[in-house]
Amino acid sequence: MADSDETPHAGRNDGVPTASADAGQRDDTAAAAREAIASAEVGTEELYVDLIAIDGVSTISVRDGVASVEISLPVPSETLRERLAGDVIAAVESVDDVESVDVDFQASAADPGEHVDMLPDVKNVVAVASGKGGVGKSTVAANLAVALADTGAAVGLLDADVYGPNAPALLGLDERQPNATSDDEMVPREAYGVRTMSMEFITGEDDPIIWRGPLVDEFIKQLFGDVRWGKLDYLIVDLPPGTGDAHLSLVQHFPVAGAVIVTTPQEVAVDDAARGLVGFARHDTPVLGIVENMAGFECPDCESLHDIFGTGGADDLADQFDVPVLGRIPLEPALGSMDDDDASGRPPGIDVPLVGRLELPRTQEERTQGNRAPPLACRTDGGATREQLRIAASRVAARLNEAAVTFREDCSN
Repeated sequence: MADSDETPHAGRNDGVPTASADAGQRDDTAAAAREAIASAEVGTEELYVDLIAIDGVSTISVRDGVASVEISLPVPSETLRERLAGDVIAAVESVDDVESVDVDFQASAADPGEHVDMLPDVKNVVAVASGKGGVGKSTVAANLAVALADTGAAVGLLDADVYGPNAPALLGLDERQPNATSDDEMVPREAYGVRTMSMEFITGEDDPIIWRGPLVDEFIKQLFGDVRWGKLDYLIVDLPPGTGDAHLSLVQHFPVAGAVIVTTPQEVAVDDAARGLVGFARHDTPVLGIVENMAGFECPDCESLHDIFGTGGADDLADQFDVPVLGRIPLEPALGSMDDDDASGRPPGIDVPLVGRLELPRTQEERTQGNRAPPLACRTDGGATREQLRIAASRVAARLNEAAVTFREDCSN
């Protein structure tokens, strides 16, 4: 039989794109979308980091003109999520062959890859510190932890403020003595998705902590090593005020991924915060940024804003050390009023937004009733303070991703 020009040839598709060619085109479009996000520097305004540069965009896929973008970063702030999604959509819609864009968020924390035997499954150890007491450091630490956990991240809170532990009161964990495993490891108590360990779980209710440096060092190591933390994306460590033994123990024994400095606007607090910031820098600990607490008070009667503690302190500190202000937390009045004991058995007390319900008198029976309000970061009535706490938590997560990427790059060079 003679050959004919009509004989089919292998690989011929009469002008119809092959599956491999179609997949290649989709990959090219996805790569162009990623480049568009990078060119637009998405994230630099909202999170102070470039989403692409910190591996904050995990996957981009394109099918039938629809681009699906997944942001792999815990972003507790609804405001920042909306702005980030809008920036991504605007950037990707400029790409050829993209007709619409879907944006999804996944709470995936970057892992620097630096682990120690005492914390084998903890990705990021985060120090929360202040130079001066009374600036709301413990409140900020607890609310950062709650906000990150609310996104689905695995979060622990270590109350290492051995001289004034407050985490149990902040999270409503009044019952003492945590459970233990068969290996004699303590099991953290959990509230609002946060695994919590505190000095207050171990000491007596009114026992003062009067310890010298070596005891503090050993106890800090015990709180890390003798606790069954499990797998954590973030372990938030609430340090005592100042720059003492607990700080040295932390940075000398553990890979601290970053530190958050808490201050109020007034000069004396900022000066002490600067000393804490220098202390971390001397031990090569990245300072993620500054949280300015008690930043203004809005009068509930006249709605005018009063800068009770002054203004500009955190900005001056940030400029001096070239770090960002992660959030400004307003000073809020207590919600509610003192109320009498009633038929429900609720003890007298007052609801404080950043703390919860403070009950008076503080008897053991009353402490176990669990009537405290939740931390403000997860309350629907939190207003501007709630959102500022969640914005700060979002920026902490982003800056930790940046620190992890930098650390891995330094290790590979």
